Amino acid sequence: MATLLEGARQARAGLDKVRRANQLRYQLSTIQNRASEWNEHKKTRDALLAKTGYLPLPAAAMTALVEADQACAALCAQARERLENRDIESLSEDELWRRLLNQADKSNNARAAAISANWRALISDLGTVETAQALFAREPETPGNKTALARYLELYPCYAELRNAAMPPAATSASTLRDHVDKLREILNALTPMPESVKRFLKAIEAGGAALDLLNAEVLGWLGKYDDPSRFVIRTRTVASCR
Repeated sequence: MATLLEGARQARAGLDKVRRANQLRYQLSTIQNRASEWNEHKKTRDALLAKTGYLPLPAAAMTALVEADQACAALCAQARERLENRDIESLSEDELWRRLLNQADKSNNARAAAISANWRALISDLGTVETAQALFAREPETPGNKTALARYLELYPCYAELRNAAMPPAATSASTLRDHVDKLREILNALTPMPESVKRFLKAIEAGGAALDLLNAEVLGWLGKYDDPSRFVIRTRTVASCR
């Protein structure tokens, strides 16, 4: 039969084993939490680095970003040294871990702001493109312009989506945006030129009918050259009689 002293020793050994197991579980949980926190920052950084490649940043912006990255790297080195010499709890000393995460945030935010500013600069350099709504309000849909206007209406939302993006969504975004702008302007240039007199006549037709004084020589000449005059008819205005 085990003596009282042996029983106490066995109990103490069991408690020490449980304590070490609990400590190990705690450290593993803490390591997993720290790794998860860091991976979120790393994931954001990797995505931003890729976008930096899509649209190279100006030298001045790159210098500021390098300095921010160096400050983050210095804190990373301190954290690595503490983990190699001590345990996971040492990261909490002097709030090193919190300072490291804050610096990582600053670096990522600075890079995101630089990419966004460069993207907006590209959009500004490409100039404005007339909205589809404004174009349809300005240009009546004639047989000659029907196909071009339909293509403009199809392409414009793709351009607008890129133009309104905070930063380039994909590696091809910059070239795609330039291509959209070029194609939209080609469509605008391909539209049949239309005098104001013709626009007034066609707008009146769309509204329900045009008065004869709108059908002048310039309008007749333009309709004969660019439109199909046979699609128009002349009717008397219907006026309700009073009884």
